Amino acid sequence: MPRFLKLALNVLTASLFLISLPQQAFAVPPQSASCQSPEYHQFDFWLGDWEVQNPSGKIVGHNLVTRELDGCLIVEHWNDAANKNLGSSFNYFDTRDKKWHQLYISNSGNAGDFPAMAGEFHDGKMQLTTDSHDGPVSRWTWYVVSPGHVRQMAEQIQPDKSWKITWDSIYVKK
Repeated sequence: MPRFLKLALNVLTASLFLISLPQQAFAVPPQSASCQSPEYHQFDFWLGDWEVQNPSGKIVGHNLVTRELDGCLIVEHWNDAANKNLGSSFNYFDTRDKKWHQLYISNSGNAGDFPAMAGEFHDGKMQLTTDSHDGPVSRWTWYVVSPGHVRQMAEQIQPDKSWKITWDSIYVKK
């Protein structure tokens, strides 16, 4: 069989094969919509590039908070003002328990310094707490103070069941 006839036959065979495939085989998959429901946007107020100040206005660090993995994950990139203490947190909404979760890892090398937290967005505040099995319970709260300003506060439960503030900061959007 002449070479050009073999080539034409191969092209015809390949064309017939492609025509026989279902149309869905060529469809471009849509962007994941699995993390687009309102619950996944409850922490959006924390997204951005921030200068972090203590209550008296002194800069204590910088934080870049981004949305990743098609909106399924919020990642925090923290560094203190001296660039010595670095950390990243991974924040996500879990549809199984309908709660937000955070795992924070720092360059301290001790993952136990920051136990995992879980909680909810309620009344304009994101509030996450540690589990009592990990030691004294800590409660972290984030909320908008004014446009471009977010307060982040940590409290620890005391023996008398009161809460003591252990971290207090204002995020100022750059």
